[in-house]
Amino acid sequence: MPARFGVDQDSDGLIDLPNTIEYAQNCPGACTGRARFTLRLDASSSRATRAGSALAITGYRWRITGPDGLWLARSTDRPVIEARLPEGTYRVTLDVAAALGWGTATARLERDVVVEDLLIVAVGDSYAAGEGDPERPRSSGQGEAVWADSPADPAAEAAHAAAHRSTVAWPALAALALERADPATSVTLVSLAASGARVRRGLLEGQWGDGGPGQLAQAAALIGDRPIDALLVSIGGNDIGFGHIVRGLVDADPQADPVCYGVDLGNVWRSAADGDWNRGSGLRLALPWGVGCRETAETGRPVLPGLQGLAGELDALAAAIDAGLAVQAVYLMEYGDPTGADEAGGLCAEIAGDLTPPLGIHEIDSTEEAAAKELVIQPLNLALAQAARRHGWHFVGGIAAAFAAGHGYCLAAPDYLTALDDPTAASVAHYRRVMPDAWYRHPMHQDLGALATEPGISWYRTASQSAALQGPGARWDTPGTLHPNELGHLAMAAALLEAMGRREG
Repeated sequence: MPARFGVDQDSDGLIDLPNTIEYAQNCPGACTGRARFTLRLDASSSRATRAGSALAITGYRWRITGPDGLWLARSTDRPVIEARLPEGTYRVTLDVAAALGWGTATARLERDVVVEDLLIVAVGDSYAAGEGDPERPRSSGQGEAVWADSPADPAAEAAHAAAHRSTVAWPALAALALERADPATSVTLVSLAASGARVRRGLLEGQWGDGGPGQLAQAAALIGDRPIDALLVSIGGNDIGFGHIVRGLVDADPQADPVCYGVDLGNVWRSAADGDWNRGSGLRLALPWGVGCRETAETGRPVLPGLQGLAGELDALAAAIDAGLAVQAVYLMEYGDPTGADEAGGLCAEIAGDLTPPLGIHEIDSTEEAAAKELVIQPLNLALAQAARRHGWHFVGGIAAAFAAGHGYCLAAPDYLTALDDPTAASVAHYRRVMPDAWYRHPMHQDLGALATEPGISWYRTASQSAALQGPGARWDTPGTLHPNELGHLAMAAALLEAMGRREG
């Protein structure tokens, strides 16, 4: 079966992510009836001999019979035919005719052939969308990054750009591995994941506040009555306030504000737990002398489900999936852990220090990292694992442990410029630090080799890197920070393939 995912229809150097009804249902023109897929049958290896001498093959007669009866009967003088068939098992009968001089001899071969297209749908947040990893970086720190490509469909491309959707993300990498592993099947990937998505505001309802449908409804509209072979899900981080947690930990600093540091840090943990981010801090008199700090009430900040409400949100998601989609298997992805400095589990001295202006006093230090592991990362992944067990989903675990084992935020970026290892080149170090092609590769087009698993190489996108790749320019205002880089997405794709019981061929 010809490949459906991993092609570049418009030859622009970008792998296509069509996200259209015509692609998802494989129905050029009107989408009516069951989806049909191209099956290529090849008898070119047929040989005819008599007494050791080759005979000329004069014709091939094909019959393809499905569960509902005869689908195709064709006679041809060429050994290859193509047919468009619905998914299913077919009995293929091939009669090969050879000239004997005084007549014709016929040999018959019969074989069962399975027409199978794996429909994979990805939904969720920035970790499934590809935030921090555009198809192409913006040019020299200017302009716009290039996100996923949907040829001849400006609306789909605009949606990809708004969602920061990329084929660097683990759903696309896994789909491509499955496509390449078995030429007898094809893969259709529809990715609707979007940065910032939550269970309700994203998956169940529209995310952008414009009355549009949620990702599950979008999927149903695209695929029609096709059953989904694998629904890939990454969700939960924004429901507990991922961005607010990072910003709160960076802002809480014992050097910048030693009086309110403890209150600010406590606010982060309480808000992550109950979802109420309307907490602040203020100075108060501490009699008989000096000042102290008290928690203050703010308004206008988000109230999210938090860790305490996440189980209910995931239960609602499960109910919506069961009600709206026919899904064979759901795979829920664990979140990574950015704190690991070495394979033994040692923590980074600090992370996200490059997120702030160059005063050097705002960061997430190792004490805060340890607390974040205990109070945020582990409870979040535990809630996901428990939801997967409740609903019969496949939990793709081991991600946090793999990231923490020597692939944390603080470690060295990948280095793809081995050809520039000339110690006399004074600009090499600067070039490696600031230029994306020194530390960024699209894994579909480049064998990343040993770097994909080598300890001591970060699997995370830093604020500085995200500013260079996708902007908008200020390190403290770039959304790609603390998302997996291309190596992290490769590791997540490998974990998914293992969970699916499949290996890259």
